[in-house]
Amino acid sequence: MTTATVWRGTGILIASLLALAGWIVFRRRGPSAPSNGIVSRPRTASAGSAVVASAPVETAGRLAAQRLWRLAFGAPAEAPPFLARAHQRVRDLICAVLQVDALDPNYFPRRPTLMPQLLQAVNDPNAASEKLSRMIAHDPVLAGDVLRLANSSLYRIAPAPIETIQRAIVVCGVDALRAILATAILQPVFRASRSNFPRLPRMLWERTERAARAAELYAAKTQPRDRFEAQLLVLLSSLGPLVVYSAALDGYSRAPRLTPNPSLFVELIDTLGLQMSQRIARDWETSPRLLAALDASGEEGLRSALHVGELLGTLSLLESQTVISRDERLEILKGAGLTGSWVEEIWIRIAASTY
Repeated sequence: MTTATVWRGTGILIASLLALAGWIVFRRRGPSAPSNGIVSRPRTASAGSAVVASAPVETAGRLAAQRLWRLAFGAPAEAPPFLARAHQRVRDLICAVLQVDALDPNYFPRRPTLMPQLLQAVNDPNAASEKLSRMIAHDPVLAGDVLRLANSSLYRIAPAPIETIQRAIVVCGVDALRAILATAILQPVFRASRSNFPRLPRMLWERTERAARAAELYAAKTQPRDRFEAQLLVLLSSLGPLVVYSAALDGYSRAPRLTPNPSLFVELIDTLGLQMSQRIARDWETSPRLLAALDASGEEGLRSALHVGELLGTLSLLESQTVISRDERLEILKGAGLTGSWVEEIWIRIAASTY
């Protein structure tokens, strides 16, 4: 299966989320009731729930992500001091492909529309739960994914299993259902379809799922109205590394006698991943508020939700893979300014998930 085929088959799914983001940001919503087991608090800062500074968290998150990329690609802890000329040519080719003015449709999905009625109904406070149930159940695959996520350790808050969409709406609430839907819709994009380094899509998705949930829970603590926007930011931010990964594999496919260099993949994702996420967001005409949060010019609260979510999601996966210890994780969080009972509350919710 080619990269173009994968993107065309899933582009509609991703684009509907980002198209929805623009609609959400400018729609006035009243405060929503918490449905995640953590009590939502006002925007005003209070002990244990103040918006943290995003810069130190972003730095810690990037260093943690580098360790995750090295794990996914099997790269050494220290990159080789120099890159062979043949690999340098591949790197130049990949950078040229990803940095042209016109986005290559082989790597960047176009922005169609998909399921607008479903996504709009999820955000309509007047929509009856029965209507939402019927709309989700109309797609058996989506319904199955929603039930799986609703029963996962990331979202499940009741001891009894959730067996119907109607029950999921009642138990989880509309806010959580919106997050579950976004996660379920985006997941197919991350399914591995290539033979080289197949762990990357799987591990990237696992990190994304945890990070999106952590960002949502953090926003519920600090600015409840931004819960869904915080999750969308994490989902969008994760698309860039996936694009770089696909472009790098195609670059090496043009040099079939050359064994792909795992350290080069780590370098490319680290240096180009965010840039690709920003380009996708601009190409899809994502809301200015989300674009600003991605390029570090946006408001501190939304950027903090993105970076806190990504750091916690990455660390939870690294610890589950025994790459870091509990003590090292706590030291990293302390250095990033993430301390307090609220951090532990979020950590417990996301760390219960297993890879």
